[in-house]
Amino acid sequence: MRRLLTVLALLLCCLGARAQRSDWQYWETPFQFTPIVFDLGAEYLGIQPEHNLIDRCVANAVGYAAMFGITHGLKYAVREQRPDGSNYRSFPSGHTAAAFTGAELVRQDYGWEWGAVFYAGGAAVACGRVAHRRHWWWDTVAGAGIGVLSAWIGRWTADALDLGTKWGTKKESNLAVAPSVDPLTGAYCANLVWRF
Repeated sequence: MRRLLTVLALLLCCLGARAQRSDWQYWETPFQFTPIVFDLGAEYLGIQPEHNLIDRCVANAVGYAAMFGITHGLKYAVREQRPDGSNYRSFPSGHTAAAFTGAELVRQDYGWEWGAVFYAGGAAVACGRVAHRRHWWWDTVAGAGIGVLSAWIGRWTADALDLGTKWGTKKESNLAVAPSVDPLTGAYCANLVWRF
């Protein structure tokens, strides 16, 4: 049962992971999801997290769902035109919000040593979105703020539910996530390894 819920939580994190077809030509689109892969898989590299896998999955699922709801709600409410003129969904930057949601969740689980790396990655995503004329600079600043807030919403929810200790888990888990690139198509993928 616990394994099934873990897989479902990971799948929920990926539901909001959609971008316009033209956005996949930019490096920021796959790069925005590196923090979640690290947060859920670094334990298997020997890096000890603060929270167990179930709590991290809940925090990620709720955090990314909150980020997705807030950013897309604002995109359709504000209707700001993108710098390249392609549509009216510029404010706020969803890519930046996703990168900063993950960066803050990594900081909460692995400390500032790793958090600073992913915050720098979030800043790089924001700069890339502005450089590629997909967002205005204020869109990315708002996205960063929404991302950090969303991560805290996820952490508060996970702490309130306290599912990891209720199910008797401390710091052990049996699921690993690793990024990869398909050698035939060049597509970015995520590998799931589940030990029974």
